[in-house]
Amino acid sequence: MAETPLFAPHWVDIEPERLARYEKMYAWSAAAEAFYAPARIGAGQVVADFGCGPGHTAVELARRVGPAGRVHALDINAEFITRTRERAEAEGLADRITAHRLIDERLPLADATLDRVTARNTLVYVRDPLATLSEFRRVLKPGGLMHAIEGDWSLTAVEPLPTEEWRALVAAASWVWRTPEIGRKLYGFARSAGFAEVTMQVLTRPDGEGRLFGMIQSVAGYARERGTLDPARIDAMLATVERAIATRSYLAVAPQFLVTATR
Repeated sequence: MAETPLFAPHWVDIEPERLARYEKMYAWSAAAEAFYAPARIGAGQVVADFGCGPGHTAVELARRVGPAGRVHALDINAEFITRTRERAEAEGLADRITAHRLIDERLPLADATLDRVTARNTLVYVRDPLATLSEFRRVLKPGGLMHAIEGDWSLTAVEPLPTEEWRALVAAASWVWRTPEIGRKLYGFARSAGFAEVTMQVLTRPDGEGRLFGMIQSVAGYARERGTLDPARIDAMLATVERAIATRSYLAVAPQFLVTATR
């Protein structure tokens, strides 16, 4: 399968089941509120949401920038762009949101025009994170902020799956992530991209109710697509997790690295 210039090919064509899962996974939530707080999105700002998905975050950001602000929603997937535009229209925010379908690694924005650039669980997929962060710096005004939220797959855990089983599943899925340990590397990438001030924190919301089950299903789907694990073994892991959720013996932890950098 030929690789697209920016993301792994599976982001260009997403099957309906996965689209439905992303609608739930990326809905605005209390967790998202905490993850985006350091970006300090406010009235009148011009903001880019890199990897906007189905548009939930772009809509929330548009509410915060107000009528004098603007949100540029960026994604490689055509259906995500369509859903973002439809969501903006339905929420009465179409005049504040411009959705762009990315076709290469250069952002379709002029130099020094943005107050903020945000990205959540997107840089893990890009071909060259340093080049992408350098693009973020290019489009930011002096004093503007880049705020990225990324995980680190080697630091995740799912109970009651045995550690070796979860690691095997993650390893089988890792073909889809260009930088599986992007979380711990973000700080260094931001420094290397030339940002003047870089801060980092790590947040996690342990899940005992099934909130992260969509993430687990995605990992299982990637592993299944790779074909290196027995499908019956993957099915057994998912069944174990589902039973644990039902019996309240489940726990998942996926730390998120929050890096905020000043242009």
